[in-house]
Amino acid sequence: MDKETSLPKEDIVKLQNKSSLLLIILCWVVYTCSYIGKLGYNANIIQIEKLFNISHSESGMVSTLFFFSYGAGQIINGIFCKKYNIKYVVFCGLILSGIVNLVIGLTSNFTVVKVAWVINGGALSVLWTALVRLLAETLDKKQMGTAVVVMGTTVATGTFLVYGLSALFVAFKVFKLIFFIAGVILPTIALIWLFIINPLTNKIKKLSQEREESDEDVEETENGKVGKGFGGIGFLFAIFLAFAVMTNFVKDGLTTWVPTVLNETYSLPDYTSILMTLALPLCSIFGTWVAVKVNKKIRSFVSICGIMFFASAILIGLVISLLSKNAFVVTVISFALVSLLMAGVNNVVTSMMPLYWKDRVNSGMVSGVLNGFCYVGSTISSYGLGLVADFKGWNAVFLLLFTVCILASIISFAECFIRLIKRKNRTLKSKKTH
Repeated sequence: MDKETSLPKEDIVKLQNKSSLLLIILCWVVYTCSYIGKLGYNANIIQIEKLFNISHSESGMVSTLFFFSYGAGQIINGIFCKKYNIKYVVFCGLILSGIVNLVIGLTSNFTVVKVAWVINGGALSVLWTALVRLLAETLDKKQMGTAVVVMGTTVATGTFLVYGLSALFVAFKVFKLIFFIAGVILPTIALIWLFIINPLTNKIKKLSQEREESDEDVEETENGKVGKGFGGIGFLFAIFLAFAVMTNFVKDGLTTWVPTVLNETYSLPDYTSILMTLALPLCSIFGTWVAVKVNKKIRSFVSICGIMFFASAILIGLVISLLSKNAFVVTVISFALVSLLMAGVNNVVTSMMPLYWKDRVNSGMVSGVLNGFCYVGSTISSYGLGLVADFKGWNAVFLLLFTVCILASIISFAECFIRLIKRKNRTLKSKKTH
């Protein structure tokens, strides 16, 4: 018996928890920093339009191509992720994205930008499914809650980082620097991942085996509690697919176009528009925390999503009513809160449900497919909202976002009503039986 396995159970538990936390942090760093390589274009879309002299719909098309590539890759990787060597897949994805970002920073040809950004989408699409599969296979159920909360902050933190740096670089008229930073950071993280991941996961699995025999209460977790009271998995999965499309349609639509809205509607300077938009990802960081807190009161993931969509509809309605009154502070605050709520929905769909149900579903596959459908919404929003803005103006864009949130709320409330009817029928049937 080696040194670690001869330790008392309490020490083994401490070592396992510490190693598991290190793994969660490593996955957090990988996915958070991947956003530097993912959102550099969107964060600087105003500068891109000016540099290449293109319209909203043309610039939005590049984001659409990226999201299509990324979303399709998520679905494909979700289906086949069980066959991948996670260590090398994540490494190659980060390296390729770093190279693509360097190409974007150096090129003056808009066609090259389009092609490179499609490749970037494919390269980065491997990350989420691989990381979720790794966490689901390596962590025990007691550590799953920590993983959900921590990984739920990656999107918001990464977005905040990209938009913050972009605002700074735009202010100094060197916006392309964001692409060079991505070209350096992503390969660096890839190398760190390459040398750390196997020793760390092997250590956790070894400690977990030593702990398993005496951990008879391991099944009494949030995962078991959440699973009770739900209908068929297939029916719920179809609802989550719809929510995936809708939440990213709203979330990425705001992230992509709010800088332009503030610039055109309120005549704010370019860098100020980007800086004000930082409120969106900053508030989004708390979206996961809100979703986890609500889940302690409401067990139904569908109901949680419905409540958040309905609240978002109210906030977007407020923006529509004030759009002509130069109330840009209210607009920014409202959209920041919508981003928080949509981040919460996104986390429920792509993280909480797949990880908490890891004994009922293939977490990597489910998270990959759902995340892929999220980017169907992103694909539609980037080009579609830009096109609507070109022809009908921003008021029409906000009306469309409002409608999507209302539709999602109706789906959620309908599912809740069906579930209550089924529960009532079961109760009546049970009473008749007795």
